[in-house]
Amino acid sequence: MTRVLVAGATGYLGRHIVETCTNRGHWVRALSRPGSVEKLSSTGTHLEPAVDSHVDDLFVGSATEPRSLAGLCDDIDVVISSLGVTRQSASRWAVDYKANRTILDLAMNAGVDQFIFVSVAEPQLWEELIKPRERLVSELEAESISHVIVRPTGYFSDMTAVLRMAERGLVVLVGDGRAQVNPIHGSDLAAVCADAIASDEETIHTGGPETMSYNEIATVAFDALEQSNRVIHIPERFTRATLAVVRPVHSRYYGLGNAFTNVMTTDVIAPETGSHRLGAYYESVLQRDAQRDR
Repeated sequence: MTRVLVAGATGYLGRHIVETCTNRGHWVRALSRPGSVEKLSSTGTHLEPAVDSHVDDLFVGSATEPRSLAGLCDDIDVVISSLGVTRQSASRWAVDYKANRTILDLAMNAGVDQFIFVSVAEPQLWEELIKPRERLVSELEAESISHVIVRPTGYFSDMTAVLRMAERGLVVLVGDGRAQVNPIHGSDLAAVCADAIASDEETIHTGGPETMSYNEIATVAFDALEQSNRVIHIPERFTRATLAVVRPVHSRYYGLGNAFTNVMTTDVIAPETGSHRLGAYYESVLQRDAQRDR
C-alpha cells in the first residue's frame, strides 16, 4: 500500500486528490492549517468532496511555519502538493515557493520516494504571478528525488468566473474571444496526479475533454442559466494601455490583470483527458447555489 501525503488538501484540487487516492486504495495523510480543520467536513459533494471521510491521518500544521511540520513526511512514500495561494492578500513567495520548499526538504530528509507538484501550463503567460511556483519547479528538477510536474491548462473552478458574470447578465472578455482552452475538472486532474504515482514521466501536460473558445465558454454559461447571450469584447490594446498606467502604482493589480489578459488572448491547450463537461459543471454549481439559498 502506497502511503501518500497530500499538501493543499482543503483546496479545490486537493480535496479531489484525497478522494481519488483513497478510492484507489492508497493510505492518505492530509495536511491542514489549524484554521482550516473545520473545512474538512464542510462540504461533501462531487464539486468539493469532504476530506475527513477520506483520510487515514490528519496532520494539523502550517506550511509557512516549519516548526509546526515536524514528522509530516515520516513513513510517507509519495508527496502530492497542490498547495498554493488562494487569497490574493497572501504572499505567493511565502506559500507557492517557501512553503512548498519546506515540504520538499522534509520529504527528502524523510526518504520519500517521489514528489508530485502541480503548477500550470504555459507559465510564461502568468509572468510574475507564477515565478514562485516555477522557482520550486526548477529546484525540484535539480534534486535527486523522483518527481513529476503536472501542468494543467486551467481548472473548471476558474471558469466559474464566467458563469458569475453571466448571472449578472453580461460576460466581459478581453480580445475577440477566439482564444481556446480545454480546462479540466478537479476530479479528472486528481486522476492524472494519482496516475503520476510511480510514473517515469517528469512532466505531464493535461487538459479536459473539451477544447473551447472563450466565446463558446460564455455560451455554455448562458445556456446553463437558460438566458440569451450578452457578451462584450474589450480590445486587447485598450487593456494593455490601461495596465501600463496601473503598473507603476499598483503592481499586484497589474500582475493579475496582465495574466488575465495573456491567458484570455492565447490558446492554452493540452492533451485531452477525463470525462467531465463544463456545461454539467455549471449546472452543478447552480444547483448547489439553489440549495444553499433555501
